[in-house]
Amino acid sequence: MEEQKLIEGTCPDCRGPMSVAEHEGLRNYQCLVGHTYSAMTLLQAHSEAQEKALWTAVVALEEAAKLVDAVTPDLQPEVVARLQEQAQKKAEQAKEIRSILEALEPFETG
Repeated sequence: MEEQKLIEGTCPDCRGPMSVAEHEGLRNYQCLVGHTYSAMTLLQAHSEAQEKALWTAVVALEEAAKLVDAVTPDLQPEVVARLQEQAQKKAEQAKEIRSILEALEPFETG
C-alpha cells in the first residue's frame, strides 16, 4: 500500500499541496491534482516557477507605471503628482526585481 506524507512545498504547476509518495522503494512527489515529479524534476519546476513569478511581478509593476501616464489627462493635477511619484517607485521596484532575475540561480540538475 502506498504511504503519503505532506511536505512543506506547493506544486509548481497548480500551487496545490504536495506529498511524498513511496511505493516499492521509489519516491515521487505529487499534488492533489495529480502532477507528479521526481526529486530533480520538482526542483527544476520550482526554479521555473520562481523565475516566472518574478517576471510576472516585473510586468505588473511596469504596466502600473504606464497606466498612470495613460490616465493622467482624466485626473486632477494634485492627484497626478502623487500618482506619478508612485509610478516612479513602481518602475524602480521593477528594476530591482530585474536585477534579482539576473542573479537568480536555478537548481543545478547535472
